[in-house]
Amino acid sequence: MKKIILCILLVASMNTKAQTVRGFGGFSAYLGSILDRSIFVGVNCGTEFTIKRFIKPEIEFNFLYVPIDDVELRSDQGNTISIFKRSANSLNFNFCPKICLGNNGQNDTYLVILPKYSFSKVAAVGEFTTINHNDVKTTSKETIVDWQHSLGIGLGLDISVSTDNTDSLCLNIYYQNVDIGTALNELNHSGSSRFFIKNSLGAGLNYYFSFKKKTRPKPVKIPEPLK
Repeated sequence: MKKIILCILLVASMNTKAQTVRGFGGFSAYLGSILDRSIFVGVNCGTEFTIKRFIKPEIEFNFLYVPIDDVELRSDQGNTISIFKRSANSLNFNFCPKICLGNNGQNDTYLVILPKYSFSKVAAVGEFTTINHNDVKTTSKETIVDWQHSLGIGLGLDISVSTDNTDSLCLNIYYQNVDIGTALNELNHSGSSRFFIKNSLGAGLNYYFSFKKKTRPKPVKIPEPLK
C-alpha cells in the first residue's frame, strides 16, 4: 500500500510548475444505507492539481464519524444495570482523477465527475458499564480496527466565487463504499443490534482556494507625443 501512495504522490508532484494547484476543505453528511438509517458526518481537506482543463486529480484526507445511541438495560424496578456506549470513525486517504465537463478555463460554472479510490482505517469503539445494587460501576473498553480498500463516485457542480483568483465552491453528491458497520458489529455486547453502514449516499460542500492570485495583463503605457 505504501508503494501505491508513493506512486500517487510522485505523479501528482510531476511538473508542478506547469500546473495550477488549489487547496480545498469541506464537509459532508451521509445516510448509512437503505437497510440502516444511520446518519454520519465527515470533514475533509486536500489538494487539486490542474493538468488539463478537463482533468484535475485530487489527493484528499477525509474523516467520517458515526454516532450511535447508547443502549441501557434496566431492572424490573427501573434501575439501570448496564450501559453500552459505542461509536465508529473512518480515516480515509482518497485519490480522485476528477473529470471536468464544460470547463472553458474562464472560471465559469461546470460539472465534475468524481471517481474515487479510498484506503481507510475504520475504528469502532465500545464502552460497557455494569452497575450493581450498591451503585458500584465496572467499565470495560475495546477498540476494533479494520483496514479497507474501496471505490466510490460522486457528481458535483463547481461554481466560481471570485474574479481575482480561481476560488470556487463545489456542491457534491456522493456514493461511497467504506464499510463501517462490520467493525461495529464485532464489538462485544453488540447482541442482536446489527449495523449495515455501507453503500452510503451523501451530499457535501467543498471550498477551493488558490495559492496565488489570477494573473492579469499589465497595462500598456502610451507615450506622450513629442512637442
